[in-house]
Amino acid sequence: MKQELPGHIKKAFKSIDHFLPVVDLVVELVDARMPNGSRLKGFIDRLGKNSVIALAKSDLADEKETRKWLDRFSDEGLTAVSLDCRDRQSVKRLTSLIKTAAFTVKPGCKPPARKVRRAMIIGIPNVGKSTLINSLAGRKAARTANMPGVTRSIQWIKLSGELELLDLPGILDYGLLRRGDILRLINTMPGKDEDTWSQAKTLSEILAITGNNGVLPGFVACGESYDLFIEDYARRMNFCRKGGVPDIERAATDVIRRFQAGGLGRITIEKADSDLPELLDMQPDSPEVEF
Repeated sequence: MKQELPGHIKKAFKSIDHFLPVVDLVVELVDARMPNGSRLKGFIDRLGKNSVIALAKSDLADEKETRKWLDRFSDEGLTAVSLDCRDRQSVKRLTSLIKTAAFTVKPGCKPPARKVRRAMIIGIPNVGKSTLINSLAGRKAARTANMPGVTRSIQWIKLSGELELLDLPGILDYGLLRRGDILRLINTMPGKDEDTWSQAKTLSEILAITGNNGVLPGFVACGESYDLFIEDYARRMNFCRKGGVPDIERAATDVIRRFQAGGLGRITIEKADSDLPELLDMQPDSPEVEF
């Protein structure tokens, strides 16, 4: 069975092809908690442009793991930087990298006749593209919200120093859809999972696999049994219905929201010294995607 991507995502892919000839740099925004898993595999290489990888939401990720990821990307010959859009110094570091890379001419290529250099910002939904553009512009130039799929329009935004940025809707591919349940946990995949009990269970399994099981209060003490943990958590948080019955759905929702907001601490669910095969094996077979 084929699954068709949303119209605005199809439009984003077409826009990338349309504007690529006049773009000097591609800024790929990924989630620092899942750097490789939130990338479109091989997509940047196919574009053939200078590029910078920005590990967004680094304030929610483990600092040591983020440094390891930066080293890994560097070893692969890629330019990468950690990013917290609320931190001015972090944004300045990225701005410097963008300007340097945008004005660097690739070997064998001629520099453009125009003075202005143009950068294209790409990434999956809700990874922080609009927030980044607003931070770089120093004003509210792009619409933002804490939910996937907000940016639907395409716009050029002028920055100082003869630089322009192209803001595009989020893009997805087959590989990203395959790990949709995991991406939804970090609030980047469009669509809401109404079964918060199952979603929180997936989170607990991922945290156990990645050695982060201790961040869930009482999980280890419950023998890492999700059923026992979620009931215990509901009682700990006083999430109970009449008669003292634990409200496990409310508890599951709270666990997910706390994780997404950093309330469980700074957590990276994809380690730099390993990829995501174990996590992907947990996901059901994905439908075929039609682009």
